[in-house]
Order: sequence, then structure tokens, then C-alpha cells
Amino acid sequence: MSPIKKHKSARLAGYFFVVYYLVGLAGLSIPHTREIFTRLVPVSILLSTAILLFFHRQWRRSDGAVLLLIAITGYLIEVLGVLTGHVFGSYAYGATLGPKVFETPLIIGINWMMLIYCVFAIMEPARLFWPLKVLSGAVLMVAYDVVLEPVAIRLDMWNWAGGEIPLQNYQAWFIISVIFLSFMQLAGVRTHNRAAPWLFGIQFLFFLLLNIGLRI
Repeated sequence: MSPIKKHKSARLAGYFFVVYYLVGLAGLSIPHTREIFTRLVPVSILLSTAILLFFHRQWRRSDGAVLLLIAITGYLIEVLGVLTGHVFGSYAYGATLGPKVFETPLIIGINWMMLIYCVFAIMEPARLFWPLKVLSGAVLMVAYDVVLEPVAIRLDMWNWAGGEIPLQNYQAWFIISVIFLSFMQLAGVRTHNRAAPWLFGIQFLFFLLLNIGLRI
């Protein structure tokens, strides 16, 4: 696909994300349809990731290896976190994110990879020394988690011991994000992905609005 056609297609993908997540927002906000839409959360993660990676330019073998490593490492970190409580704090996953191994949903590694990819693509064009890009991206990841956490709890994605989100969780998100984003940078991944800002921005707004919708 030519760069011009891919640019237009990425815009169409952005419009699709808008409509798709608006439908999801309505479905999760309405009590009578919430259970149905909650079951579709893993499908939404997979679909969003597939569309995102479709718009990755100039695939190299190393790109796929880096993204796979982030997905696997992200999953293993979550396993360690669930089993020990020493990474993010003491928490447990519910049923919403699908099948679990070692009490951890398999989809969670893909979700880490998707978010890291999006943030890396957003920061990539910035004219900053790369460590500053990485730190800025990690701050963006933490901001995303801040709006995600209340929704995740209400939709039974995961629950925290004592019902309180520990500061340790956000500290861990920041450190892990710095490591993953640095790895992307040092591995020479180049995304130039116009669909990534759409997906991240729409998801951020989606969870922000859902915080309101789930209280109604």
C-alpha cells in the first residue's frame, strides 16, 4: 500500500475507532447491556491491536521480535505481580479479561504491548533527546492508568486488596513503561503509525467518559 493510501486508511481506521468505542461506551454504560459488552473486552483488545499493527510501516523481523518480547515480558511481570504482590501491590484479576494462566489473563501481555507501541508512536516525532521522550511517554502511560483503574475495578477486570489503589501501582507502571519504551528506542523500532495516536487518544477519552457513565 502506498504512503498516501495508507495515510487515508489510517484516518478511516481512526473514524472506525471513534464509532467502535462510542458503541462500547454506550453498551457498558447501560446496565441492561453491560454484561454483554463486558464479555467483549478481550475481543476489543485483540481487534484494536490487529488494526494498529496493520498500519506499522516497513516491518522488520526485529520489530516483531521486540513487540513479542514486550508482550511476553508484560505478561510475566503481571504473573509475578499477582502471585507475590511485590510489583504493583496486592491485586487479583476478575473474569472480564478472559482465560487465565497462573491467575493472570493471557490477553494482558498483548494489552501492554499495544499501549507501549501507541505511546512510542506518539512520542516518536517529538524533537527531544530520546531519554526525555521515554520519560514523557512513561508519564503518559501513568496518566492512562489513572483513568483506567476505576473502570477496571467496576468492570471486574481486576480488584485491589482493601479496595484502595496503591501508589506502588503507578510507580510500577512508570518504571515498567520506561524500560519497555527504552527497549523500543534502543532496538531501533520505527513505527510512523498514524493509527496509534487515534487509538490511544480514543481509549483515553473512552475510559475518562466511562468513569462518568458507570456512576449513572
